[in-house]
Amino acid sequence: MIIPNKLSGFFSQNRNKANRPLAKPEMLPIDWLLEAIALLGIVVLFGYALYHYPKMPDVIPSHFNAAGKADDYSSKDSFWFLPGVTVFLYALLTLVALVPQQFNYPVKITERNAPKQYTLAVRFIRYLKVILIFLFFFIVMAMVKDVRGSESSGLGLWFLPVFMGAIFIPMILYFILSGRNK
Repeated sequence: MIIPNKLSGFFSQNRNKANRPLAKPEMLPIDWLLEAIALLGIVVLFGYALYHYPKMPDVIPSHFNAAGKADDYSSKDSFWFLPGVTVFLYALLTLVALVPQQFNYPVKITERNAPKQYTLAVRFIRYLKVILIFLFFFIVMAMVKDVRGSESSGLGLWFLPVFMGAIFIPMILYFILSGRNK
């Protein structure tokens, strides 16, 4: 593959991850808070699911369209899929955050900028964990509201733009902050 000259520097600077410095990301109070919120979110999600599961009918909504209305249904046992995926994603992202030197970065990683870059990247992963946990919690709540026949059942039109913004705005901020800390 031929890479234009302007892009070749970008691709080559991020390829050699073996030479990156090992630095432990700094744990600030915001990092502890994000981890606590994530764990609390998982506990609340499972508590909510355990409370509502016995009251669920045999067929429940399993998919919502872009307008936030249920458009597919499954068996009651599928209710546990989202809490299971939530725990899996939490564990996976927690493990990934342990090796920030293996991430792809928008800037060249040096001895000088490694601690700051690793801290920013791991903090972004922690934030993403919190957002994903609440995303799945809101979907589980929508499933419960839908089976109850609530007037405000479904996810609503606001759901998709709000959660897309909650993911992409911090991502843009991460790239801005990362670029400033070259």
